[in-house]
Amino acid sequence: MSGVRRAGKTKLETVLGLTLAGLTASLAVGTAGAAHAERKMYSYDPISADAKRLTGAGLTVLFDKKLTGTRVMKVLATGVPVQGRLIEGREKDLGPGGLKAISDVDADAALYEIDPKFEQGKIYIRAFCPGAKRLWLSFSRLAVHRDLRVQAFGDAPEGGQARLCGTLDFSYRGEWKLPGGNLPDPMEDWTGGNGPG
Repeated sequence: MSGVRRAGKTKLETVLGLTLAGLTASLAVGTAGAAHAERKMYSYDPISADAKRLTGAGLTVLFDKKLTGTRVMKVLATGVPVQGRLIEGREKDLGPGGLKAISDVDADAALYEIDPKFEQGKIYIRAFCPGAKRLWLSFSRLAVHRDLRVQAFGDAPEGGQARLCGTLDFSYRGEWKLPGGNLPDPMEDWTGGNGPG
């Protein structure tokens, strides 16, 4: 009798062990999937006067999309070979109150800073905000067939609160088809058949 109980207990332990192992594996796969980012590239046509003046033919945005949010990596001028790498922006660098303290600004936008050390970052700073040494860009939500608003902020030459240098409104143009594993170099070939469609 005790042998039967022991055998039953062993089977139960085995079943519970397999169930727990399967549940752990499922959670691990789910967590890995949630952390996985999908790289995307959207192009936009300029609508507002600031967008036309500062970007010419428009803007292309390279970003990683996760289940938990979006991370913009680069901005590229659509018609000319100028690109800037973005790093995460800190609202406290804009001055007391961050975005909320600047009038006519979308306080819920995602904030990034142009990295002046990479690509043509300094060109973006001079073009978007003359006289500034730093440039921040805030982005509305990136989504297929959704227009985009980018606001540019520069540090004040005399210090203090950052200033709004431009509000750039864009209409969605299309998504670049990125080959798996290898990103195209948009600086070399814009006509290779993988452009926005």
